[in-house]
Amino acid sequence: MEPLGSSRDQILDAADRLLGRIGFRKMSVEDVAREAGVSRRTVYLHFANKEELGLSSVGRVVREVHTMLEELVQTDIPADEMLRTALTQRVMGRVMAVQDYYMGLDELFESIRPAYMARRQAFFEHEQALIVKILDKGIRQKIFDVEDCETTALYLLLATNAFLPYSLSARELGTPESVEHRLSGMIQLLMNGVCSVPSHSPRSTHD
Repeated sequence: MEPLGSSRDQILDAADRLLGRIGFRKMSVEDVAREAGVSRRTVYLHFANKEELGLSSVGRVVREVHTMLEELVQTDIPADEMLRTALTQRVMGRVMAVQDYYMGLDELFESIRPAYMARRQAFFEHEQALIVKILDKGIRQKIFDVEDCETTALYLLLATNAFLPYSLSARELGTPESVEHRLSGMIQLLMNGVCSVPSHSPRSTHD
């Protein structure tokens, strides 16, 4: 017998594919069940309705990004490299995860935004705590000149929030390459603000 967790991911994978093909508005629970090769009853064992499916799809993306950040914080790389990577991963992890259906993000968030906003604060606070750990490490290494790690982490996240796919319309989002290019410029400005000496990033391939 297939584990319940396995069928849940199978259903979410199917929903992601349908978001790319037909969009959230046209997608039905029946479509998702058919795409996943399961019964409607199996879908409803995991998700109360289509909106919960969409919300869970977004939540899975965020959890995967958080796993990457948690693993990064446990490494021994210098704090400036760690911070640059963390700020990049928190945005590009989300962008790359939704690239196959980013044209449908507008209608997806039109339906799930109220419920998502209720959860977003918890996501944000977790990421803030991870950034605080990186800043603390950088202060000990005499790489960062920061007086208030909590507030600095807040500002770093707010600045890079502007590049998240859930903050932008599909038209504003553009391609993953264009997002990463613009994000890199923003992160360079932020790094210069927290480093005790100016931080230099590798030359962009877009320059």
